[in-house]
Amino acid sequence: LLAYHKPKYVLSVMEDEKKYEYQNRKHLGQVLEPRFVKSGMHPVGRLDYDTTGLILFSLDGKLTQRLLHPRRGVEKEYVATVQGLVDEAVLARKLTDGVKTSEGVHKAKLIAVSPSDGPTAMDDDELEDLVGIDEGEEEDERQADYSGPYSDVRLVVSEGKYRMVRRILANCGHPVEELKRLRHGNIELGDLKVGEFREATEEEVEWAEKLMENK
Repeated sequence: LLAYHKPKYVLSVMEDEKKYEYQNRKHLGQVLEPRFVKSGMHPVGRLDYDTTGLILFSLDGKLTQRLLHPRRGVEKEYVATVQGLVDEAVLARKLTDGVKTSEGVHKAKLIAVSPSDGPTAMDDDELEDLVGIDEGEEEDERQADYSGPYSDVRLVVSEGKYRMVRRILANCGHPVEELKRLRHGNIELGDLKVGEFREATEEEVEWAEKLMENK
């Protein structure tokens, strides 16, 4: 297992679709070392184009299935910078009860809410990487011009539906300005720098092996 800190504006695929090749969009196949690509190392699920944080790479297809299947209930923890001042008790109740979206009703566990200075400004590299992409944003998550206030919301989900975290928070009245994955199961992003890889620790590998043992 490898852990990677995905930057913004990198596609979570090993190669881009041919119809978009002219756009020269960055993707995971360009950042993973050739020796890992040749060995069959692949990303465990996806992060949205504009989402940062932890994404895992695995050699084992069965492990990848275990890490992603909703029945396994493997937690994924995120921090979202959202529009508005968040009433923690109200949001916690909504997430526990389940939030209706066009993809169904989704639940989450609220960890913490704190004031935020807002989304980080894009650096020169991010501006250079940014190209037009349609990730299917819906009306319920589109963001109008907004200048504050902002809050940081830490939450845990155990599903991996497309843009689910963004949708449920938007439908709670708090559109997401920035989203970062902090944890996948027992594997944490920690202080891994943006764009860097690390190998899973012994403890993390043991956790993954136990996941494989459970039927």
